[in-house]
Amino acid sequence: MYDIASEWKQIINVSRKAILDNNGKALPMQPIEPDVVLTHNTIAFILTSESANPNWYKAGYLYQAFFVPFGTAGAAQGEQIKVVLNRYTIHRFTTFPSVNENKYLLSYSPERYYKDVRLQVWEYIGTNQGATLDSLETLVKTDLQRSASIQALLNKLSKKR
Repeated sequence: MYDIASEWKQIINVSRKAILDNNGKALPMQPIEPDVVLTHNTIAFILTSESANPNWYKAGYLYQAFFVPFGTAGAAQGEQIKVVLNRYTIHRFTTFPSVNENKYLLSYSPERYYKDVRLQVWEYIGTNQGATLDSLETLVKTDLQRSASIQALLNKLSKKR
């Protein structure tokens, strides 16, 4: 399903280095918040670091943010994904509120001890997007309505006998 290269589009390729204070000590890096709007529910990503120790595992968190029509921030947090250093990860988001037509942003917060990072993200644009929570809830509602209609017909038929 994910093995066709043309069905993936690289949308983020960002490198960041920590800023040094007056004593030459690296300050924690600020979150990476690319100005890229995503519309598909499946992404792949990798985070690398040239200066990371070989035994480091956890690299921070990737956050999904939805546009919302209320409040002052304009966005609300969706899912949170743990980022593992030097590991390609495929993630399928399952929550898409209907208020935003499936548009969302990503934000990456590195662990405070990283001195440099490179974040690469690809969006799966193929036709097999899979189910989201909203689409599953719609299917359940439709099935419940069909079931109620069938039950009503069965009740009507049993009264005629």
